[in-house]
Amino acid sequence: MTGSILTMKYLLPQNFSTQKLLSFLKGAEKQQVKLLPEAAVKPALQLPVPRTPFDVYRKEKLINLLNLRQLAEYRSVLEIGCGIGDLLKEIAKYNPKELYGVDSSEKMVTYAREFLKEEKVDVQAANVFRLPFPEKSFDLVVVMDEFQYILDNKQVERLVYEVCRVARQWVILVEETAPEETRKEQFICRTIERYKSEMKKKNFHLRKVDILDIAATSYVYTSRRNPWHWIRWVFSPLLYLLGFPSSVMKMPTNEEEVPDSALAMKLQALTLPLATSLDGVFRKVEGTTVMRFERDQLFRRG
Repeated sequence: MTGSILTMKYLLPQNFSTQKLLSFLKGAEKQQVKLLPEAAVKPALQLPVPRTPFDVYRKEKLINLLNLRQLAEYRSVLEIGCGIGDLLKEIAKYNPKELYGVDSSEKMVTYAREFLKEEKVDVQAANVFRLPFPEKSFDLVVVMDEFQYILDNKQVERLVYEVCRVARQWVILVEETAPEETRKEQFICRTIERYKSEMKKKNFHLRKVDILDIAATSYVYTSRRNPWHWIRWVFSPLLYLLGFPSSVMKMPTNEEEVPDSALAMKLQALTLPLATSLDGVFRKVEGTTVMRFERDQLFRRG
């Protein structure tokens, strides 16, 4: 995707404001919206909400890794666990032959239909473990941030079975991975090898892996351990006298906070090119991972 990282892009229709979306997301988090069985909880949005220049950079880099033009253009596509449909809206830009989305939350499907009313897409509520489609219905099946919220390994196998059953050729999985399986608060970072093994059982083979390479920028702009937050707090009285808002005097917390002033946004925009140049130096070995799988082909097996 091209475009300036300083331009705030939102995947929203004109009558759906960013403030309204963020307000909805906060409400959804409070209600602990269940998008999968077994009390699995995940955000309603698949792509990050671009509120800062870093957010825009991160979102565009992730979309580039999905390589949607090559895999989705003029093909039939299904997204499993589509939330309110923001990734479907992005896929629609590449003129798929057919575009479908399913989610196990009726409420999310209602929002998705409103969100996507200008697009040629069919969204419906369905049990992701019993998809209402025949075998090999779609050229491409996309699953983003679903497996990591399923803690039961048997259910992981069931979902892998359904994903592979309805996929004719390609499957894209986007999940948080780590060198060793790691359980966090409400999700699991499994290994790439684990996904590779499970998919291979269904004759789908790993063709390409990309880890979202934002080690330097995420450390600078979002890390809870970033020493710059403490330096800012030490010099906060001086910054306050220079015109920064009073919030600059707050001690660093464990919560990621959006810059709360136009000046802070401009400073982030100015420093972003330097930070992004370091992303290629400090490689990540865990985090958001895009895995592309292909079904067995006659002359290219394994």
